[in-house]
Amino acid sequence: KLLVPNIVHYIVFDRTDIDFVMFVCMLSAWLNHRPNKIMVHSNTQIDENSKYATVLRAQMGSSLVFKDLMKPSHVFGVKLSIVHHSSDVARLQVLTKYGGIYLDWDVFVVKSLNPFRHYECSIGWPEGAYIGNQVIVAHKNARFLQLWLQSYRDYHPSEWYYNGGEVPTKKILLPNPNLVHRVKTGFGVESLAEQLYRYNWPDYQNRFTIHLLANHKYLHAGALLTELEYHKCNCTFATLANSVFSQIQEYQETAVLQENQKIAQYLMQESRSLLKKYLTPDLVNSLMSAKTKSYQSSLFDVVKSGIVNPDSSVGVFAPDVEAYTVFKDLLLPIIKDYHKLPEGFTGQPPQTWGEVSQIGKFGTEVLSTRIRIARSLKGFPLNSKMTKQNLLDLELKVQQVLEQNFHGKYHSLAKMSQDFRQDLVNRHFMFEDCDRFNKGGGGCDFWPTGRGIFLSSDEKFLVWINEEDHLRIISMDKGGDLNAIYDRLVKSMKILEKNIEFSRDPYLGFHTFCPTNLGTTLRASVHIKFNNLKLSEVKEEAKKLDLQVRGTHGEHSDVRGGVMDISNARRLGLTEFQAISQVYNGVNKILALDRDKIL
Repeated sequence: KLLVPNIVHYIVFDRTDIDFVMFVCMLSAWLNHRPNKIMVHSNTQIDENSKYATVLRAQMGSSLVFKDLMKPSHVFGVKLSIVHHSSDVARLQVLTKYGGIYLDWDVFVVKSLNPFRHYECSIGWPEGAYIGNQVIVAHKNARFLQLWLQSYRDYHPSEWYYNGGEVPTKKILLPNPNLVHRVKTGFGVESLAEQLYRYNWPDYQNRFTIHLLANHKYLHAGALLTELEYHKCNCTFATLANSVFSQIQEYQETAVLQENQKIAQYLMQESRSLLKKYLTPDLVNSLMSAKTKSYQSSLFDVVKSGIVNPDSSVGVFAPDVEAYTVFKDLLLPIIKDYHKLPEGFTGQPPQTWGEVSQIGKFGTEVLSTRIRIARSLKGFPLNSKMTKQNLLDLELKVQQVLEQNFHGKYHSLAKMSQDFRQDLVNRHFMFEDCDRFNKGGGGCDFWPTGRGIFLSSDEKFLVWINEEDHLRIISMDKGGDLNAIYDRLVKSMKILEKNIEFSRDPYLGFHTFCPTNLGTTLRASVHIKFNNLKLSEVKEEAKKLDLQVRGTHGEHSDVRGGVMDISNARRLGLTEFQAISQVYNGVNKILALDRDKIL
């Protein structure tokens, strides 16, 4: 029976980076042990957009978790003298909370540690030496962990390894050796500097883990433990590093092959999507090896939603802003088709809100009206490449701007009660769960982390954070006073634009996750329950007016109670004022037809 959870823990205090050695060691834990989860506990925000963190995320996905952990400053009322002692205490606290496998950040995992998960607690304890706390495999209720923590009541701040190794060995384990499974050499916690850095040591394969002594540069025999220099040492460390890199290459080659096969299968299927219309075998071949520089987004990242959802009308998402350039041979024809761009289209016109007073009110048939704007913040990837930290950083940044400049309150989806959330959904304020199209494009990772809604005091101005796009900014009200709703939106956008820098392209307009929202990103919609016109008749007339008919709650929702959502179909190739005028004039025309039943 496996007693210990298959979770690997690292503790990183007072640093924000993942260096080369830590990168190699974390890869070794993932590839050679295969944990269910790797948790990095830190008192700082690890830079998840750094090169090594990005590769780790690509390998581990949501199995890599960055967890906030306050660095212990005292133990039983006595100040901890150095960060290493804080880490010694923290590893025991983490293991007594979660259980699992604790590894120092410079411990290389040679092979699976599952044999030690059968024991209450396993620890490296070389013959004639103190225990090594670089590797600990333990159940959260392990008796030794509790006794070890209690031994810190006699904390010696001036002695490096007194509480970390001497006390638990001499005062706890020597009298009670049955408290742990003793691993004499298998965890490699003794000094192996000569074997690691002076020659190639074949016996490393007989160890389960090896402590690399990365902080002890004087033991490295001149070897430089960096990506550019490590291979020059012709030593065991280089062999270890190369062993994980070769596995990554094999993994990546296998993953790419599987993705290519899925794309090939899709080309053989029936689909009416724009993706199927424009994705040809020749285009696949030309784009197959293309990657965006910043986030390594591939063709498969762009098309995977359409592949898993062949009934999609479009079928593509942009994982990052650069994808619109790298994969333009596929995306531009789709964009031009969807937005009905004319020949000779030279780019999105400048943002123009127009003269608000020229927009009036609808008749009493309109139940409610809303206008929404989508925005992506500069400095972040788009939805499917957002890390957990990206989501949290963006959420905090926008929350501060909103609460400083508008009357209202931000509500985190991760923290709100189910009853409160359902009430918001029922009142059409809050988005529902991530839909299958967004999810198919990779847009729902870490849900509900970093998602939420800002709700103004009068409940007429809302901002969704990290739903499909970074921001969905909404002005709404019951009835059909389009003038007031548009005026509120324009004033709100001018405030936001002074405080947040949004991502915009001269040709495509404002960037969005889904290409259908490019351009102004503006969608003005009205909820109408027609008295005479049928759904088919409304759709037919709306198409002539460049309007779109959707379900009661918008895209991918059903028509409920006969209430239809009518909005502008185009967002690219016209100004904001042209889009709102199109809705105002077009809806009034359909309402007149309903009243007179001319169709």
